[in-house]
Amino acid sequence: MVISVKRNSDYGTLSLSDTKTIDVWKECFSSESERIAELGEKFMRYFMKNATKEGVLFKTIKEITGELNMPHQTLSKILKTLEDQKIIYRRNGIIGLWKE
Repeated sequence: MVISVKRNSDYGTLSLSDTKTIDVWKECFSSESERIAELGEKFMRYFMKNATKEGVLFKTIKEITGELNMPHQTLSKILKTLEDQKIIYRRNGIIGLWKE
């Protein structure tokens, strides 16, 4: 699966064949409530749309919660779940996708 990403008039591609697939992401939320699973999927799609072709998202938590209309605590739980499962990493204000 390949998702096209538009960043500042530059087109890039975030290839999910090189990274964790959405199915793997969804599996991370299988033990969570239905609400968290739905919002987790919403975040995944947001990440794929807004990340660079290298799989890095340069957005603050405040920006993400505002754009997704999601409580800060909920987003933190989603990010923590994905981080614990080694799907994403967070460093110095960025969220990156671990490569397989």
